[in-house]
Amino acid sequence: MPRTLPLSRRRLFSVLSAHSELAVILGGPFSGKTTLVDTWLATDPCPEWAPVVIPEPAHDVTPETYWATVASSLCTSLGVDEPVAAEGSFDSLCSILVRHPRPVMFVLDGVRSVEAIEDRVGQLLRLGPQVRMVVTSRAAGSWAELVDGHPHRTIVGDDLAFTVDETAALCRLFGLARDQRTIEWITRRTEGFAAFVAAVCATLRAEKPDRVYGTDALDVLVDSTVDLVVMHAVAADPSLALSSRSVLVSAAPNTVTESSISALPHIDDSDAFLTALTESGLIEACSTDENSTDGETAWRYPEVVHRSLLRVGSAEYPKELWDARSALIDYWLQRSRPDIALEHAVERRDWRCAIDIVEKNWVALYGSGSLRSLGIVLLELLPDDMTTNDRTVASLRTITRARNKAGEPEQWAFPRSFETILRLGSLRMQGAYDEAMEVCDGLATEPVPNFETLDDTTRHAHGLKYLNFGTVYLLGGRTTDAGTMLRRAHTAGRGVFVEREAAGKLALLEALRGRTHEATRWIEEELRHPPIMGEAEALIRTAGLVATALVALDRLDTGTAFRALSELGTPRHTEELWAAVMYARGRLALLSGVPADGLLYIDSELQHFSHRLTGISAVLVDAARADLHLALGEARAARELVDSSTHPLTAPARARLRLLGGDPGGAEVIVHRGDAAREHCPAVGAELALIGSVASLRLGRRTDARRHLQRAVVLAEHAGVTRPFVGVPPSAVRDILSLGVDLPIDLDPAMAEYGIFREIRVVVRLTPRERAVLDALLAGGTASTIAKEQFVTLNTVKTQLRSLYRKLGVHSREEAIAQAHRLVVG
Repeated sequence: MPRTLPLSRRRLFSVLSAHSELAVILGGPFSGKTTLVDTWLATDPCPEWAPVVIPEPAHDVTPETYWATVASSLCTSLGVDEPVAAEGSFDSLCSILVRHPRPVMFVLDGVRSVEAIEDRVGQLLRLGPQVRMVVTSRAAGSWAELVDGHPHRTIVGDDLAFTVDETAALCRLFGLARDQRTIEWITRRTEGFAAFVAAVCATLRAEKPDRVYGTDALDVLVDSTVDLVVMHAVAADPSLALSSRSVLVSAAPNTVTESSISALPHIDDSDAFLTALTESGLIEACSTDENSTDGETAWRYPEVVHRSLLRVGSAEYPKELWDARSALIDYWLQRSRPDIALEHAVERRDWRCAIDIVEKNWVALYGSGSLRSLGIVLLELLPDDMTTNDRTVASLRTITRARNKAGEPEQWAFPRSFETILRLGSLRMQGAYDEAMEVCDGLATEPVPNFETLDDTTRHAHGLKYLNFGTVYLLGGRTTDAGTMLRRAHTAGRGVFVEREAAGKLALLEALRGRTHEATRWIEEELRHPPIMGEAEALIRTAGLVATALVALDRLDTGTAFRALSELGTPRHTEELWAAVMYARGRLALLSGVPADGLLYIDSELQHFSHRLTGISAVLVDAARADLHLALGEARAARELVDSSTHPLTAPARARLRLLGGDPGGAEVIVHRGDAAREHCPAVGAELALIGSVASLRLGRRTDARRHLQRAVVLAEHAGVTRPFVGVPPSAVRDILSLGVDLPIDLDPAMAEYGIFREIRVVVRLTPRERAVLDALLAGGTASTIAKEQFVTLNTVKTQLRSLYRKLGVHSREEAIAQAHRLVVG
């Protein structure tokens, strides 16, 4: 379930809708202001206004770049050509608004880093009543000057906190039945911060949804969850990530001033650090200056954030929150620099933390070479009571004291095959799948042994090797090679965890292809194995659960998919199959009718995995995000994601983009490429065939449409899927049913429940001559008759027809007539 706000915040929706000129939403990183605006927009609050949504820009964006982006998005929304850059980007934006006076609603998200943003917004508002602005920011700036004295402008800030009723609604959204006392306690303990409340709900669901918590136990759960969210935000901010310890120290006292910052350790530039804190939204100006000295501006952390930083920074972190401490390490230093995390743990003699880092980051530390030198320090300093039974310490001792035959000091005592596996693991975690596949290619040509003749130890070693090869090929996108290696791993790994993990990944591979019968067989094989004790279970179960969700979604069983993804939870930063999780969650969001929530969830998680956005991961994420954008009517964003792709998994989104955008001919071209058939993806083939059927209908070719629809039915029945039939706009249902083909689904109720894609309103601007030619075509004219009626030459009419066809995206008279009935022609 996406960790976003539900549509229960209607008290704020009415505020946004009521102020027709300007609504400014101010709040820190945990307030949920961006999600509030996105879910408000998803309700289509102002259908007569053309929305222009601009996401939060980079922190170093220049005004010229930012306003150029706004102008370009405006042109796309209005369906007009972008002007030649003969003036500044802001002046161009104003010129466009003056020339095209259609009502426009700008939604400018996260504008704190845009220079002089308040002045520019004021200038846009002065252009006239056809301009409306919704702005979100972490900084108060000078927005009050634009709002004061204007009855149709407002600032929303303090009202962003969740009420008890909204917390209760979010609990229901997460499938949690909580009594009023618990809901009130969560709201008070989190101070109603949207991000904290949503994270607590996710944690409750991931733990035991029906468990009744006492006050102390509930405090522990809420506090540990808040700590994760806070440190996650610190680690995600590039200006603060390398100053994490100073962030913790700065909270001790809560009031922050320039003089207190300058006294912090590890801070070379106190001004830059204070600026980073204020721009991050972590601190807020004090309501009074009673705590400031010598006229300094005083800032403070919100109390819930303050308590969290004090807990995390304490040398005596509460024992009951120790599991959260380990998770904090994952979200914080370990996310990018586990070697620094280990160094800090040794430095402060935090042995338990150090061992935890070694256990969770073995491959990364081995690859960086840090474990060898720091391991020696650990062995010299660890207390005796921590070196007796701990397996990690024992392994550490063996590795750091190993010698080679020549007597050279400090060598790694690993056999070559294990070194290769560790190297592959390191390359995979870096997202270097091409390099990893080259390593596999060099070893995969070795003869495959007869596994039945090998002893168990040797056979299992081969199973582990093939499992790693198969995983590399799966992540790299070479599905055929992945299937071969994973089947070998399943055979050779019989009797150990390798057998189960290979079955799960084979299930995922088949589910991604849309071969649900084969995927179900491998899911059942994976479920035959008992769970593994410890954290290894969380790593192994991902593939099988995602495969279960994808198979259920292909069969329009959203309940089973929701339960599987809920059991899986949010992927850790070490999860290799994170993109498959995002892909499944995106599909669930589409079928559940909440594309905005799905897109927000993926975008929020994507920052943790951006360094691994390659191979099949990039394909899956782009395919999911493109369809979510299309469901929201954002054709340009979808085009940027998949237009240049040739992968079969993005083919439905590419074809759908053209179909919804009024280019059925372009959709047919993609349908005819046969990418899905080449990669043995029957579900993708069925979806493309259905899109092809609708495209042919819109081009006036019913015979071709019927042929496409019959192919869609055959492929869908072969794959055991029904989801492809709800991937077209509801406006096409009547035409599809009129073809007289027996479908494997009752299309009317299915589209009513699951259909989410709508036609994207396309405006085509024609010259007077082109419009006259089009009107003549609609009246039944030909090129010859049009030339006679308009007293021009035949060549002139042919030139005008070519121009008309190009603008309509068609290639013939019949296609032009069909297209003209669907587009807005101006």
